Amino acid sequence: MRYRFLFLVLSFILYFAIVFIFSQGVRDKFFKITGAIKMQYLELSQSLGKSYDRFFNQAKGIAFLQEKYKDYQKIELELLETKKRLEQTLEFSPQLDLYPKITFEPALVISYVDFLEYDKVWLYTKAPYEDNKIFGIVQNGYALGIAVVDKDRLVGLFNGNEQCGYSVYVGKDKIPATLHYNPQSKETVLADFIPQYFSIQVGDQVFTSGLDNIFIQDIPVGVVVEVADKNGYITAVVKPYADIRSPKYLWLINKESIDAQK
Repeated sequence: MRYRFLFLVLSFILYFAIVFIFSQGVRDKFFKITGAIKMQYLELSQSLGKSYDRFFNQAKGIAFLQEKYKDYQKIELELLETKKRLEQTLEFSPQLDLYPKITFEPALVISYVDFLEYDKVWLYTKAPYEDNKIFGIVQNGYALGIAVVDKDRLVGLFNGNEQCGYSVYVGKDKIPATLHYNPQSKETVLADFIPQYFSIQVGDQVFTSGLDNIFIQDIPVGVVVEVADKNGYITAVVKPYADIRSPKYLWLINKESIDAQK
């Protein structure tokens, strides 16, 4: 402590001498040098601080992903076991094969089909395209729209596009409805053709029904933000969960029809 105090005293004396004894030019050069050193010190400390935060954030992210990976491995094994048991059951009793075969295929968004039309994109997937086939599109666990084949290319039609429509359930009672675009707003879609004897409330959740041979059941679509009576039916205005602004990688649901299996 004594030497530290002595160092501080000597530093103060040196500073005093420079300020009050040396010429203005010497003082300017001295403060210019010390200012540059100070700036470098601050930049270095900020850089080290950012690197420190980045390192620990990455470490936390890696730890989180490792735990998620363990969960996914467990789920994969459980699904594999379930699949094997189902296959064994169907081998024993083939008439139990009543459900459509479903595959989930990754797809890459290549580009927009038309300029400033953000709800219609070209998609790429390694799977072959089938004529007259409609795929369900899922992004981050939410129903984003449908995909169709146009001129031997796969086109994604997102929620809000005029050509996008599929079957949904509304609310915990699973009230059936047809989802399609809202001509009044690009930010919402309509769950339409709901008989008036059903009760629809603002805040009801909307899910895919799986009855359209496009999606599987219970994929979240959005939430009801407005309810109106139109032409003898109830129409629910729905705010979708999926974000169409920056799509990159999507999942396609390829649901084979029962007739195609025969």
